[in-house]
Amino acid sequence: MNLKDCLVQYCDTREEIKELEKKIKELENSYITTDVVEGSSAVFPFTQRTLKIEGRDYSKQRTLCLYKDLLKSRYDKLLLQQLKVEEFINELPTSRLRRIFEYRYICQFSWSRVAIEINKNKKSNYVTADSVRMEHDRFLEKN
Repeated sequence: MNLKDCLVQYCDTREEIKELEKKIKELENSYITTDVVEGSSAVFPFTQRTLKIEGRDYSKQRTLCLYKDLLKSRYDKLLLQQLKVEEFINELPTSRLRRIFEYRYICQFSWSRVAIEINKNKKSNYVTADSVRMEHDRFLEKN
């Protein structure tokens, strides 16, 4: 996968990472099984009680562990892909380019919103959405 594809997919990668974290957590809780049993006190007056018991369902645990390992493998690959994008943005030569790429790919802003963010607190050199996009495109073409 080339850099541009990684940049475009960055937002989806982050969302998939969140979904995998949730699935893995659900799997960790799924081999715990609960049941309700009737019992009585061990001492007089031997009052009958309802008790909730918990335990591990070992018949499901092996299969679920294999599935959990598969999800963790995918999770690790996505984290690595996310790290590569973050490193690329961190290594950009100018602060302006870092801001453009950050707003566009990490914050998922439109080009007009990127231009608004670049223009904040500026009194001169007003930039447009097209000029920001062209600066972005020129950099990617050169590199």
